[in-house]
Amino acid sequence: MDGVELILPTFQKVSDEEMAEVKQVLTDCNMPVLSVHQVIRPLMQTRLAEIVELFHIADSLGAKVIVLHMSSAGKQVLDKKYIKLVHSLQTKYGILVGFENREKFFGSLHRGYGWHEEKFAKLMDDNDFQITLDTTHLAHSGGDIIDFFQKNKKRIINIHLSDYKPHFLNGTLRPMRYKHLPLGKGVLPINEFLEILKKEKYTGFVTMEIHADLNGLCESARVISSVLKK
Repeated sequence: MDGVELILPTFQKVSDEEMAEVKQVLTDCNMPVLSVHQVIRPLMQTRLAEIVELFHIADSLGAKVIVLHMSSAGKQVLDKKYIKLVHSLQTKYGILVGFENREKFFGSLHRGYGWHEEKFAKLMDDNDFQITLDTTHLAHSGGDIIDFFQKNKKRIINIHLSDYKPHFLNGTLRPMRYKHLPLGKGVLPINEFLEILKKEKYTGFVTMEIHADLNGLCESARVISSVLKK
C-alpha cells in the first residue's frame, strides 16, 4: 500500500486538533493520505460550506483527491453555483474531486444520473468533473465495470475496488448483502479488470474499499499486486 483514503466521521465535526492527531499517527506509520472521502449522511445533501471545509482538510493532510458522493450531492450537482464552487476550489488547492457513482437502490431518484452508467458519465462530461468508480455500486446497479472503465478512463482518477455478488430473495435483488467483498469472493472479473488497468497504463488511485479483517485486506492486496506488478 502506498497510502490510505481517509473517510470523515458521520456525526461529528472534526477539529483541527483531531486532524493534526490523525496526521501524526499516519506520519509515524509512514502512511500518507492520498484521498479524503466526505462525510456520508444518508438522504442529506452536503452544504456548500462543508465542501469548502473538506478542501481545507484535504489540503492540510496533503491529499490530492477528494471523493464526493453522488448520494450527498443530489440535485445540487445540476446547480451552476455548486458546479462553479467545486471547480474554483479545485483550482485554488490543486486538488481534484472524483464524484463517486452510487447504487441504483439508493440512487433511483433524480432521473438516474447518480447511478446509471451512461447518465452518470454524461453528467461528469457535461460538467467537466472527474470520477471515483465504485465497482460494487456499478455492478449492483447492473453496470459492467470493464466497459465503464474503457469508456470513461480519461475521467477516472480513483477506483473503489471490491468484489460483489448479487443476493436475491424471492426473486428480488436485495440491496444490503454481499457488497464490498474481498477480491475473488464475488462474481466480478477482478483479474481481467486489473489487467485492463495495467494495459491502459492507468495512473489514478486503486483504493481497497473492502469489508474484511486484516487478513482479508492483505489477501486482496496480494491479488492486486500479482496482476499490476508482474
